[in-house]
Amino acid sequence: MSARRAALGRLVDHAALFPPASLSMPDAVAADREARAGRFAWMLDRFIVPASRLDELPAGFVPRLSVVADVNPLPPLPAAVEFVEARTPIQAPDGVRVFTEIRPGDPLPEGDAKIRCGGETFPSAEEVAAFVIACRDAGKAFKATAGLHHPLRTPEQHGFLNLLAAAVFAFAYDLDERDLVQLLAEEDPAAFSLDDEAFAARGRRAGAGAIMAARQELFIAYGSCSFSEPVEDLQALGIL
Repeated sequence: MSARRAALGRLVDHAALFPPASLSMPDAVAADREARAGRFAWMLDRFIVPASRLDELPAGFVPRLSVVADVNPLPPLPAAVEFVEARTPIQAPDGVRVFTEIRPGDPLPEGDAKIRCGGETFPSAEEVAAFVIACRDAGKAFKATAGLHHPLRTPEQHGFLNLLAAAVFAFAYDLDERDLVQLLAEEDPAAFSLDDEAFAARGRRAGAGAIMAARQELFIAYGSCSFSEPVEDLQALGIL
């Protein structure tokens, strides 16, 4: 596997039902099917759906699912459900991973963790760095959501490429919080490169093996209401 595929493969969980897109179920399913038929479908993984709307999924819709626990207890989950995302501890069936969302500075949950990078809150680079370090040191994986619409950081939002770099290099180089803040706050596209050989950021490089380890053990995926936006932005950067 190339470094590019290791870094970006199955990175995006499709959250077309959620703001700011907030598509209807038929439109979200149509957008998802179109994305999975496209050239960059290898970047796409789960379709995210609220638990309360599972019964709206059409027959024959086959992607793996991540269910947002907007009701408790959960309804019966279809076999396609791989993850449950919750804001409070919740019981899920055996074999389904639970990612519990926490606020910056809160203790990590018992299982996997989730961080919100925008929308209702906009955590600082320091807070995101502390979260990534805490997950790494505790041996926990995390998902991210909200605000990660574009690859690079701006004054108004975090970048998913910044977060990916922070996770990969925190895992590969055992970086401290100060180093991660620099990666998360970097706004210069020239500071990053990603090709088939390596992922590089601010003078550090990681090959496919190191990237895969970080993706499997630390940063699993992030939710995006749009799939076309991250693809188009990565193409503009010359990464795709």
